Amino acid sequence: MPARNRPRALLAVAAAVALLASAALLAAPSRPTATTLTVPGLQAPVEIVRDRWGINHIYAETEYDLFFAQGYAAARDRLFQFEVWRAQATGTVAEMLGPDELERDIGFRLFKYRGDMTVEMNHYHDRGSLIIPAYVDGVNAYIAETETNPELLPIEFNLLGVRPKRWTPEVVISRHQGLLGNIGAELRYGRAVAAVGADAVKRVANFHPGDPDIELDPAIDGALLSQDILGLYNAFRGSVRFRREHLVPEHRGDEEAFARLESAMREPDPLDWPDQESLGSNNWVVSGRLSESGYPLMANDPHRAQSAPSLRYWVHLVGPGWNVIGGGEPEIPGVSIGHNGYGAWGLTVFRTDGEDLYVYETDPDNPNRYRYRDGWEEMTVITEEIPVKGQAPHTAEFKYTRHGPVVFADTRNNVAYAVRAAWLEPGGAPYLASLRMDQAKTWEEFVEACNYSNIPGENMIWADREGNIGWQAVGIAPIRRNWSGLVPVPGDGRY
Repeated sequence: MPARNRPRALLAVAAAVALLASAALLAAPSRPTATTLTVPGLQAPVEIVRDRWGINHIYAETEYDLFFAQGYAAARDRLFQFEVWRAQATGTVAEMLGPDELERDIGFRLFKYRGDMTVEMNHYHDRGSLIIPAYVDGVNAYIAETETNPELLPIEFNLLGVRPKRWTPEVVISRHQGLLGNIGAELRYGRAVAAVGADAVKRVANFHPGDPDIELDPAIDGALLSQDILGLYNAFRGSVRFRREHLVPEHRGDEEAFARLESAMREPDPLDWPDQESLGSNNWVVSGRLSESGYPLMANDPHRAQSAPSLRYWVHLVGPGWNVIGGGEPEIPGVSIGHNGYGAWGLTVFRTDGEDLYVYETDPDNPNRYRYRDGWEEMTVITEEIPVKGQAPHTAEFKYTRHGPVVFADTRNNVAYAVRAAWLEPGGAPYLASLRMDQAKTWEEFVEACNYSNIPGENMIWADREGNIGWQAVGIAPIRRNWSGLVPVPGDGRY
């Protein structure tokens, strides 16, 4: 990577961030202006250079400061997006928007990762238990500034009458975004097989003759496979939508204008492709033997929907052992797609079947017990209070079998349903293992880093300055020895 080519600033304060930003991005001056801020928590001076495209180039003397500054800068640029992420990641959207969001919060808390946090953070990087808290500290440092200077808050906070809340590492490792779910298709196949039989479903769905096996186990009553089973699962995965009643009264404006806006949003978009699944995405890499320069060529287009603010956040990180630039989810440290002076990498979706729906016979005398092998097993039960705007907290009970969260209990028929998901295993936070890729110097190091990228399934491509190119599929999925994983199965220990 080229040597630094940037304006320099002398920082008199020992723990300060120099934010060099152009006065106006649309008409950038010949050289950026410098501002020195004192930010408690840094170990040494940090320099942040914002270029004419709005990309932050962060130069730090320690690893802690590097990721502290990334969190600080990202929160400064995307604070309301961060607050919505935090609310989703902690199951507290109802505290912000009211009881209509309660089911979302219940669903998220049901699927919350509840394992060992140190093991979890160090999965993504050998020093993950330093990097992730450093990033969180930086986010919280900027939130602290808004607490003493509310004028720094984006307008959305005043419109909703809310204030940002502090982050914890649990927010960063949340599983509520970036996941590839297939459990809905599993339930649909199960319902279809129950209605018309496996052979008819195979013909309609264009399965290869004889493969795979999608027969329902005789222990499953197909008539009970209701669409309601996945209500909580679906509730926490959807986008947060804001409505007029969410705004404080003085900002609600003209009711008729809001109605027209909502009506327009419901109109079909002529640019929308009706089958989003068929849109796909692409990446490709060409050997230097075929290029004019003699170096590899790479192009990457993950085909994610346009949004404001953007899903991706570009950043350049320079510190001891780090020199990487690219884009990633703004709410996590590091870079997901980029280059580091040794190599470049990109990604597109590689679909994996990482979810299974288990069906249990429950004890008529105790619905918290389910049949497993030759006896009954007790579900784990966790009770939590969920804050709700405008009303008393809601007390929710979360139940778990050995396979995973119980999403639905049919007490009339003594049946319960649970989801086993690969993304609930340690290392299931989307894209966070890119931290290891950010420091890869060779194809071999990149492949090793890919081994830690569990979720989501991706096609990773690589090109380096030595002329190497490569493709690596990443992602984890269950090893199913005696069933296809395409329809629900009994949770009695046979699958």
